[in-house]
Amino acid sequence: MMAKQTLVFILGTQRSGTTWLANIFDSHPACLHYYEPFAPEYGVFPYFPHEFMYLDPPAEVVAARLRHDLPALIERRSRLFDPVYATRRQFLFEAWLMLNIEKWTHRARVKPPAFATQFKLLHLNRIGQQPVVYFPKADPVSTMAIKEVRLYFKAAFLAHAFPDAKFIHIVRHPAAVVGSMINFLQRGRLVEIRANIDRFADTILAQPHFASYTPLLERVRSGSQAEKLAAYWMVANETLAADAAALGARAYPLVYEELATDPLARVADMFAWCGLPMPAATDDYVRESSTSRSDRKTVLDTNRVSATYYRDWVGKAPSEVLNAVEHVCGGSPLMERFAPYYR
Repeated sequence: MMAKQTLVFILGTQRSGTTWLANIFDSHPACLHYYEPFAPEYGVFPYFPHEFMYLDPPAEVVAARLRHDLPALIERRSRLFDPVYATRRQFLFEAWLMLNIEKWTHRARVKPPAFATQFKLLHLNRIGQQPVVYFPKADPVSTMAIKEVRLYFKAAFLAHAFPDAKFIHIVRHPAAVVGSMINFLQRGRLVEIRANIDRFADTILAQPHFASYTPLLERVRSGSQAEKLAAYWMVANETLAADAAALGARAYPLVYEELATDPLARVADMFAWCGLPMPAATDDYVRESSTSRSDRKTVLDTNRVSATYYRDWVGKAPSEVLNAVEHVCGGSPLMERFAPYYR
């Protein structure tokens, strides 16, 4: 099945708009989408290096395992029904069952079965909304999209391992990203970042690939949380941007603010690059998700008035965040991409 599909990786850092972009792809009837299968807690790819480690190609041992295992993701989409063409009723029932299996095992103080947690993970963009979202699929499915926030140091490796794959790099203003991350951390979320951000500088400093960042990382390693998160944004996005640029037409650079201000035009252009038509289902989803004035029901609810929402996180960022971003990211060439949207 994999050989007949276009493989698209949707990459970026935390809080950069990757979930909205994932939903847009998932809304396409010819696209099969997987939500963050490289999350280490869920054990889908237990041999894969940590997100803070740069993986140089070819790394053939890891590449061979991944080429074998990636097509098998489809088997984890459903334990009960057709993993691609389950009906709405079937999907909603299985989502209810898997969530409750996880809930019941937690109450019993035992580890939930992997099939339940992995089902939840791969469909989290759907299950994490209220009500649960269902995106029906057409026959045949021509595209496989993987949304991940942990692969910003793996694009060169993935491009070598999967020579026909395409890559989307979505980047958002660092003040919005850092401000949103701090907000989520204060609410007990982003547990991986919470556990690892204090060792980000030391981990990066230990890798020769990142030697040019030594002065910056030496400064922020004992700095504030905002400075460490700004450094994470800068190193991750600059590295991903450079690796994506080396791929030429196989990569699609996307500024979140550009998607937010003109989503239909940007999605149509992006789909054309992928070889996908713009279907009515996606047109409807983009219109609804970018113009909704209702209150967000969950943290994964991506409905908003996107043309003005994108400014909110920068506009309400505290001075600590703005100062950290200016101090750490002010000289990044990526900052030029945001100039048209913050005047």
